[in-house]
Amino acid sequence: MQEQTKQKEIQAQIEKTVTDRQSLAAQKAQIEGEERRKTIQEQSEQARRMAEYQAKLDAELSQKKAQDQLRQNEEFLRQQHEQFMRQESMRKKTDMEIEDARRKTLAEQARIAKETEVARVKAEAEGRTQQERANVDIRLQEMRAKMSEKRQTRLDTLNTTLSSLGSGFSNLMGDKQRLSALVLATTGVFVGLFAAKQGTRVTATLIERSLGKPPLVRETSRWTFAPSRWFQSIFKKEDPKLFEKIVLEETLSERLQWTTNSLVNARKNKTPFRHLLLYGPPGTGKTLFARTLARQSGLDYAIMTGGDVGPLGKDAVDELNKLFKWASGRKNGMILFIDEADAFLRQGRGLAPGASGGMSEDMRNVLSAFLHHTGTESNRIMVVLATNCRDVLDRAVLDRMDEEFEFPRPGLEQRRQMLNMFMKEHITERMAVDPDVVDAKYIEEIAVKTEGFSGRQMSKLVLAFQSAVYGSGAKGLTKGMAETVLNWKLEHFEMDQKHSTLVGQ
Repeated sequence: MQEQTKQKEIQAQIEKTVTDRQSLAAQKAQIEGEERRKTIQEQSEQARRMAEYQAKLDAELSQKKAQDQLRQNEEFLRQQHEQFMRQESMRKKTDMEIEDARRKTLAEQARIAKETEVARVKAEAEGRTQQERANVDIRLQEMRAKMSEKRQTRLDTLNTTLSSLGSGFSNLMGDKQRLSALVLATTGVFVGLFAAKQGTRVTATLIERSLGKPPLVRETSRWTFAPSRWFQSIFKKEDPKLFEKIVLEETLSERLQWTTNSLVNARKNKTPFRHLLLYGPPGTGKTLFARTLARQSGLDYAIMTGGDVGPLGKDAVDELNKLFKWASGRKNGMILFIDEADAFLRQGRGLAPGASGGMSEDMRNVLSAFLHHTGTESNRIMVVLATNCRDVLDRAVLDRMDEEFEFPRPGLEQRRQMLNMFMKEHITERMAVDPDVVDAKYIEEIAVKTEGFSGRQMSKLVLAFQSAVYGSGAKGLTKGMAETVLNWKLEHFEMDQKHSTLVGQ
């Protein structure tokens, strides 16, 4: 019994031992599994860290490679740009050298062509001139013969008259009573004529000073007490086609016509006049337009020159005030045309009197007086300024101007119109003319050759044609004579242009 109990205890211990062993084995397996899991996890973590580190190294390496590549690319681009700029600079230099050579070649060709043309024209002109001189010599011989005959006839007539007077004088000297009466009568007549002439002159001068035009006015259409101008104003005939005598570019002519119509309507409606600025080279029609504007609108006009203001010194302000007071006294209105306005209305008020471009105190006062008179609108006075250079005028003066018109040198079409107009006025209606001179083709040729001429120079050219005919005693204008005068004028024009260029430099 005890033996069985002991065996059971032993059996229980064995079973317990087995159970403990199994439990230990299970625990050992669990621990080993946990260790393996931790080992695997640690290995995974190390692998992950290694992968991250490797990725970081790879990224840094890639970034460094990219930066190196970028620097290499930038350096390459910089070198390419520098090479391109060097090539472009060389190309531009080469192009400039080629262009300069081309210009020199063209200039040389133009010079040679011009010299050739000048030589040809001179040769033709010399031939025509020699022919004209031969004709002139023949006409001079004829004129000398006629004048000699006339002189002899006049001498014979004079001798006969003097003989008659001598016999009458001898008879008069023999009668002392008649001689005394004649001397007294002659003396009385001369004294009376002298007294009347001097009295009229003094009276007219006094009236002119008190009631006539101011000293600054060079020309006016307004009636004054001067007898000569009074008779001229009575018997002078107005030309109804004055505007047709102004040859201008079409757009400018249209604007000026609108301005004239606006002035006429302003005068009718008693509205303020608009001040005008006319600028451009000399001889382009500025003064002629001012006169025409006054006559077309029915206003009087007065013309003064800016160069007359400076010599007046301190009296300039008083004279300018008198001028505006006199001009505003006309109820119907007056156009005050100031030529060479830049002489006293130029810039320079802000500079010291002694500085370059500065104005004297007297000129500053005159400018201030002008600005005072033109500062407000008026239906009595319309100021028209004319200048060769607009930019030299004071800014305040430009601000007073309501309209500005540039009068350029006439173009080809305008020169052609001027030639036709002046030829008709001064040549064809006054003398015989070679048909070749007034031929449209020759007029076109003259218009082309006179490029750069002003309207005044075109008029003087035609007047030179007329003067050549009268001076040579020819019966009419021939093409050879016209060509000779034209060449003289062209040479004179070229000399003026060269002189202007030298002065400008």
